[in-house]
Amino acid sequence: MAVVKMNKITILGLKKERSSLLETLMKFGVVEIKEEKPDESLKEGIYNPEVNDDIAEIDSHIADFERAIGILDSYVPKKLPAFSKRKVISESDYLKIIKCREEILDYVKKINSLDDENTKIKSEENRLRNLALSLDPWIDIDIPLNVSETHFTYCWTGTIPASYDYVSFLSSLYQQCPETVVLKGKSSKEHHYIAVIAHKSIGEEVLAFLRNWGFNRISFKEINGTAREGKELIGKDLTELASRRQKNTEAIRELAARRDEIEIVSDGYRMERSRIEAKGKLLSTRSVFMLKGWLPAEYSDKVCKYINEHYFCAVSIEEPAEDEEFPVLLKNGPIVESISPVITMYGMPSSREIDPSAVTMPFYILFFGLMLGDGGYGLIIALASAFVLWKFKPEGSSRLFFKLLFFCGLSTIFAGLLFGSWFGIASLTKTALLIVPTEQPELMMSYSILLGIIHMYAGMFLKALNLIRRRQYVDAICDVFFVCIMLTGFALSLLPYAPGINVTGSSNIVKTGNYVFLAGVVLVLLTQGRNSKNIFGKIFGGLPRLYDIVSFLSDCLSYIRILALGLASAIIGDIVNTLAGSFGGFFIIRIVTMTLVLVAGHVINFSLNVLGSYVHSCRLTYLEFFGKFLEGGGEAFRPFKAETKYIIVDNEFNNLLTAGTKSRIA
Repeated sequence: MAVVKMNKITILGLKKERSSLLETLMKFGVVEIKEEKPDESLKEGIYNPEVNDDIAEIDSHIADFERAIGILDSYVPKKLPAFSKRKVISESDYLKIIKCREEILDYVKKINSLDDENTKIKSEENRLRNLALSLDPWIDIDIPLNVSETHFTYCWTGTIPASYDYVSFLSSLYQQCPETVVLKGKSSKEHHYIAVIAHKSIGEEVLAFLRNWGFNRISFKEINGTAREGKELIGKDLTELASRRQKNTEAIRELAARRDEIEIVSDGYRMERSRIEAKGKLLSTRSVFMLKGWLPAEYSDKVCKYINEHYFCAVSIEEPAEDEEFPVLLKNGPIVESISPVITMYGMPSSREIDPSAVTMPFYILFFGLMLGDGGYGLIIALASAFVLWKFKPEGSSRLFFKLLFFCGLSTIFAGLLFGSWFGIASLTKTALLIVPTEQPELMMSYSILLGIIHMYAGMFLKALNLIRRRQYVDAICDVFFVCIMLTGFALSLLPYAPGINVTGSSNIVKTGNYVFLAGVVLVLLTQGRNSKNIFGKIFGGLPRLYDIVSFLSDCLSYIRILALGLASAIIGDIVNTLAGSFGGFFIIRIVTMTLVLVAGHVINFSLNVLGSYVHSCRLTYLEFFGKFLEGGGEAFRPFKAETKYIIVDNEFNNLLTAGTKSRIA
């Protein structure tokens, strides 16, 4: 339950062994490689290898593989669990498939090519269907639509507005241009579709007439023959295109049998990209290279021994200087580790601070449970999260999040026992082991503030421990212990004003609190200016710290949200139950209506209050708790390891590192 101790590692090796060594370090997965830049004062010949072109090429391959996998998913959907889990394969199986990488790459290119062809086919099919639709109005005109003239005549196809009377149009045309024939197609709300055949001797006269009637000429360059013949040819083309598309689809589905190999090679490229990226961080010359980084102290000897035995290089392991910052890796037990998502969302602690996980965990789940407050809802959360962990076995941060939800569910069940709150059923409040918040809200408010005071004192205690670790013993006493004395006295002095608590101002505990408060104020005033260089600062430097009293009171009131959210959950649940039971009428209808109201009401109440409990528990943790001690600013430990999407390669290094140690880096 601490920040893992780190050591610095420096490797000076032969350039010809660089790739192999990087592959070994990736398999170890416990070394973070620092990027080193050549010193300008050094002679030429020391450089960082240029890797941008190689990375761009690898990225192109990865994009091709991802596209091919996406195509396979669309043609041959693969049923995946709700939380996809990477498949574990042996190193021998992995290497066997990687040897066929070029062959798998050809499969990927073929899949992408077939999909590109299918896309073009679909586009052509859409174009032909639209062309076929455009021929429908001309289906009754029995002349070749692509013929615009003969030896003696012109032939124009087009439309005139439907607002014109077609009979009047024909009568006028035949009167002015007798040597003309009009063939009529179909009519729509907007147009009359016509074909006009005119003798060439009166072509200009006919065109002028047609323009006066709003004639819009339409050409059919792609059609050979009549509209009916054109549709028949289009139908044949569509059949042929559909056949080609089906063959391509079948070919893609056949290649889906190689999906696992494609996924493995895709991850192989990802690992290669990481190695190339790591190579760019090293300092190199014509013959040698130098690598610098960090690794957990518990693995230092094993990594150093293996490298010395298998490579011709020099390895140096050093402990960081006393004031030197190093990458932060938090290592906790199976219960406490579940709080990691909450801490990392805020930011990593400094490498010189105490890991707050063990103290944060119990307070967080307690506050969550008290805010949600309903044991029935907690039972749902615990069972659902336990089922997800058991059935789907999520990895990484998802696993930690569901573990945290599980413990929050247990905490909510505990709160339900204390409050007698189970799905908002009012008759069960008599089973409360401690208090019914809806009946004694004032007392619950005082309990909430008391929990807040304990929470903040825990934060100040951690601050004192951090100061003691740095050998700042005087600061721990003056800045934490004396302030705690002042705030404790202040809290005791306010007991008569605490709601739901019968303590008089003349009671011994309040009188003691007054004396403790005065003593604390004096101690703070005398010690907070100790670092000032002038006498005025030493005397009056403690005055600003008295503002801590106001901040303390404000923080205490912030914990009233525990009461507020708990009341909201209980009251809304009770309202839903009352509303559901208020319906009358026929028995079946009453049961159905009651069920719908209960399900909808409790789902809404559950969703809103679970979200509210999560957010406000984080808020109390980040502001009221972390604000008391956590400096933060630490950089997370990012080891050089295989960042894969589909597989985990099981190799000998996993057993080599875990032998004789308690944990393994996730």
